[in-house]
Amino acid sequence: LEGRYATALFMASGSKLEKVYGDMANLRAMMESSTDFKLLVETPGVDPETKVATLEAICKKAGADGAVVNFLKVLVENKRISSLSRVIDLFEAFYRAEKNLLLCKVTSATPLSSSEQGSVKKAMQQRAGAGSELIMEYNVNPAIMGGLVVKMGEGVFDNSVATRLERIQAQLMQPVS
Repeated sequence: LEGRYATALFMASGSKLEKVYGDMANLRAMMESSTDFKLLVETPGVDPETKVATLEAICKKAGADGAVVNFLKVLVENKRISSLSRVIDLFEAFYRAEKNLLLCKVTSATPLSSSEQGSVKKAMQQRAGAGSELIMEYNVNPAIMGGLVVKMGEGVFDNSVATRLERIQAQLMQPVS
């Protein structure tokens, strides 16, 4: 159901797609940074008129597009405002597809140097193809012990030491025939 709302907003954005995308990204940031705002959005017990008035005031102060304000009103009226973060995620996926942007999440055991990041980006750009623009996101997770785990689009390239050890362990546990 969230997909229908995200699709409707995406289709209604038209020539204002960049502005609407920026406003939706700002709403996500507000939800992540303000527990009060997140509670307002996600709590069903808050009076709908209060929610609408508060959201209008926040959007006015943030300079949000009228289409975003109207969209939020529709979500409140249809009792779907609690799904806002999922709708934003889906809208962002539509936006990225439209702009040929591809999210590439790279996880390493230790922080990568800028030259290592450049090498990873170059390799992933070759896999992505000429028309795609990568959005690189680098994370650190010591649990992978070494190597890299790269999530790009729907694919996962797991070349971590932890995964290799799991595979070796699984092979050693196999009965000898």
